[in-house]
Amino acid sequence: MNLKKFFFYLGGLIIVGMLVLIIYMYPFYHFFFTEESIVIDKDLTVISGAGNTAILVTDSAVVVIDTKMRPMAKKLFSLAKEKAGNKKVIVINTHFHGDHINGNQYFINCPIYIGGYDTAFARKNIEAKNRPTVFIKDSLILPLGNETLALYNLGQGHTYADLVVYFKNRKLLFSGDLVFNQVNPALMKDDGTDIEKWKMILDQVPRRWVIQTVVPGHGKPGGAGMMAVLKQYFTDMQEAASNPHKTSEIKARYKDWMNMPLMASPDRTINFIKGN
Repeated sequence: MNLKKFFFYLGGLIIVGMLVLIIYMYPFYHFFFTEESIVIDKDLTVISGAGNTAILVTDSAVVVIDTKMRPMAKKLFSLAKEKAGNKKVIVINTHFHGDHINGNQYFINCPIYIGGYDTAFARKNIEAKNRPTVFIKDSLILPLGNETLALYNLGQGHTYADLVVYFKNRKLLFSGDLVFNQVNPALMKDDGTDIEKWKMILDQVPRRWVIQTVVPGHGKPGGAGMMAVLKQYFTDMQEAASNPHKTSEIKARYKDWMNMPLMASPDRTINFIKGN
């Protein structure tokens, strides 16, 4: 083969490879970076895209739960300030991952709450410009006039210190990444992922509060039943990890769940459980 033909075939292979990669990545890219406003009621809006964010307008403040990442973060900040007017803005982070905190940098002089990560962990894993200002060891109640928010650090599950926000009047739980709805969960050992502890949280939370609506970290808001669905997902994947002959059958049950390329899929969950 002469040099000209070699480069012709090489170029063709590169183009085919790029097309395959685009086709593989597009569903997740579209899911992750498409912004959609979901109006829960006149004072509460959930904005999807790089994880779910909530903007709550109350009598005394505007609350932003999870601040996204660029370029959506700056747009979110502008929307929050517009809704706030002369009211103060309060920020809550459910955990330390970038798609949930990288917009913190815009909320200068606003209180920013997060779960109780220790100081060394926070300094290592959160850039100074995005670092929260208040670390909640156990719980905190925020009475805001027409709504009361209860912030609870549920401890280790998805990360070492997962915070949830319960809207007492609305009976709504903003779960952060303790709940993924029809999306394969991201599992990272170094960040604290512990499936057994996570399953315990998913089992206990519905018994702890009356919950009519759950806003998951990723995926559509829905009923409290999605917590049991995710718990079953983990149980099924543990079965697949211990019984390889059932792997295909079990994975087929979740064929419609969104994968996160290089981050989350049934295979990655199974390998995580195996310790690979």
